[in-house]
Amino acid sequence: MRNVTSTAAPGSRCLARFWANAQGAAAVEFAYLAPFLLLMLLGTIELGRAINMDRHFTMATAMTGDLVAREEWLGTSDSNAKANLDAMMNAVGHVMHPYDASGLKLAVFSVRASTTNAKNTKVEWSYSFNGKSVPTKCQSYTLPDGLIDKGGSAIVVESSYLFKPLFADFVPGFSGNMTWTDKSFHSPRNSCVDYVKGDNCSSSDCD
Repeated sequence: MRNVTSTAAPGSRCLARFWANAQGAAAVEFAYLAPFLLLMLLGTIELGRAINMDRHFTMATAMTGDLVAREEWLGTSDSNAKANLDAMMNAVGHVMHPYDASGLKLAVFSVRASTTNAKNTKVEWSYSFNGKSVPTKCQSYTLPDGLIDKGGSAIVVESSYLFKPLFADFVPGFSGNMTWTDKSFHSPRNSCVDYVKGDNCSSSDCD
């Protein structure tokens, strides 16, 4: 019987075994995919957090207007009215829990229409929380058509919130802080809200 021996060099046999060995392929593939999987995970977390935070922000804006619109008057003096509004805003801040409420800014003001022209609407009084800019007294302010009739009034809330992404450096589309804005309109329960009792509802200084 004839013996057959391989004439292949030892190095060639080792190289052939190396290419034929599939052990560790899954680990290599996972190493390629891991960054993309991590990016998708962080993006999902950030998007869910943003959606939930925006819901709290919208609720805070609506709650502010609702609290003010149900009052007949806000105080017996300017300082008393401001103190009562400050207390309302602190309560509204709890709506943002468990998120940081320090980035919430609110502007609350009463807009009244002329007794002769429903489209001639001006600001009767205004209040700012946390540095939010507000229109000045008797400044014209345009309301949506048909919102109020002649001589009617509405409570307007303009709000903003500073959203700070947790993974801004890693997730595309969430780079840096973002400022959200919202606005709501409310009909006073008693047709008008006095800033100071007996101040602006009985007669307007802006007609």
